[in-house]
Amino acid sequence: MKKIILAMICAVASLGALAQDSKLTVNAGFLFPSTLNATVGYERSFTYGNAVEIYGEIGNHWKSGPGQFWKGYYWDGGLIYKHRLHRYKNGSFRVRFGPQFGAVERRFFIGIEGGFEYNYVFQNGCEFSIIQKNNVNFLHGDTFRNGLMLGFKIPF
Repeated sequence: MKKIILAMICAVASLGALAQDSKLTVNAGFLFPSTLNATVGYERSFTYGNAVEIYGEIGNHWKSGPGQFWKGYYWDGGLIYKHRLHRYKNGSFRVRFGPQFGAVERRFFIGIEGGFEYNYVFQNGCEFSIIQKNNVNFLHGDTFRNGLMLGFKIPF
């Protein structure tokens, strides 16, 4: 009986340790030129603070003039590898890069995303993130986008 109870305690402890491996990420921010952006993703952590994120993104490259605000929307998705550069007491600093694909104004594109990410971890396991983001896209007119995003990561 003691062996079964000990095995159950070890199983619960290991499941609690694995809870920090997967996170739901939600980010929003402003990219230049004149772009609002929102991102939802799934992040999987690896050893040494590295991670991979699969994300979906929607944004609006607005144009001035009456009735023109929603004319420049885009959507995309991609895979980002995040390599940890430095670890702090309650946070980490990562470089992020990877491919992306999507569509803007009914024209498809492929691109590359790169940038930096700072995460601050709260006591309950949630994280606050500040992301500096650079996009280079090909096959359409909205080639460069860069800016700053704020967000949260929720473990599950």
